[in-house]
Amino acid sequence: MGERRGTWSRQRGALVLAGALTAVAALAAAAPRAAVSGAALAPLASSSAFPLADPDTVRARDGRYVTYGTTVPAGRGRRCDGATGRLFVPVLVHGSGNTVGMTDCASGDALPGGPGAWAEPGAAVWAPGVARFGDRYVMNYTATRKGAGQKCLGRAVSTSARGPFRNAGGWACPPAGRWAIDANPFVSGGSLYVTYRDDPVATGPETGVSTVRTDAEGRALWNTRRTVLLSTDATWDTRKSASGTQVVENPSMWRMPDGRWYLRYSGNNWDSARYATGVAECGTSPLPTSRCRPLRRGVERPYFGFTGTAGLGPYHGLPGNHRGPGGTDVSAAADGGPRVVWHGWDGGPRFPMTGVLGRGADGFVVR
Repeated sequence: MGERRGTWSRQRGALVLAGALTAVAALAAAAPRAAVSGAALAPLASSSAFPLADPDTVRARDGRYVTYGTTVPAGRGRRCDGATGRLFVPVLVHGSGNTVGMTDCASGDALPGGPGAWAEPGAAVWAPGVARFGDRYVMNYTATRKGAGQKCLGRAVSTSARGPFRNAGGWACPPAGRWAIDANPFVSGGSLYVTYRDDPVATGPETGVSTVRTDAEGRALWNTRRTVLLSTDATWDTRKSASGTQVVENPSMWRMPDGRWYLRYSGNNWDSARYATGVAECGTSPLPTSRCRPLRRGVERPYFGFTGTAGLGPYHGLPGNHRGPGGTDVSAAADGGPRVVWHGWDGGPRFPMTGVLGRGADGFVVR
């Protein structure tokens, strides 16, 4: 979640999309091979990519793809379509049809008024997540609570994927100063759900991830909340970490064609090559009856990450093999096939990359 730290670590905030994936031998039925080809799917080099952490992507009504991310200061990154100054929630517009691609410029600010009145005035926005729900787009974002220093979640709505989004108040701000961050909304069966990092479900330096169903306005129905992951469910999230915080964050849930739900999440120090992505299986409901189960290969080592990290090698690398990949977000292309967006890091600002998610003989892969 951007340049933030305290009792936790990460750099996610949205579109991705913050956050993932590798070379594919064979894709699942939902992602035909024909949808994999095309130079537009190749990850951008850090020298040409717009600096964006915590990416999250949705498909707009006009068929273009829109990626959002953590606040970018004035003077950073190439601008297009008249975008200038500080961008609270940068808008990157790219691709169409089954070619998602990426762009090297920001075309606007989806939340030009900044976080709502519940937050510190002018505070940065981290890890925005957006979903189309009916005839509106709903955004959840992270900001600093006014006068408290606590990281909490807000909500905003718009009739356009490009914004402007209108602030609709705070969404979750736990008691006792614990954090709620990195919200990722998604729709299933006509209902809106939100998966987010939910520190109150854990104790001490530990963290957790929860999923909750919302009402028609996007407000949480707290009696539906389920804890889907705890940082103690894996070990790689703290291995060689310089922090005392056990971090699982930047969650994104998605459903495969076989009806099973999966969770992607980030872990370890956000500002190191160790930041990486885990995958857990969650059963057949977006509100699992028990915690999601990290895949066999994702407990002691991350499922996706930088292959040059000594002693913490992932089971799969990612296109470009950039350091510290995280903030992974899964969304659907025009053909319904899963696409992913994540951010990488080469020692400077994070930058977004996209790929096609599928399954090969060796598990989940991205191309």
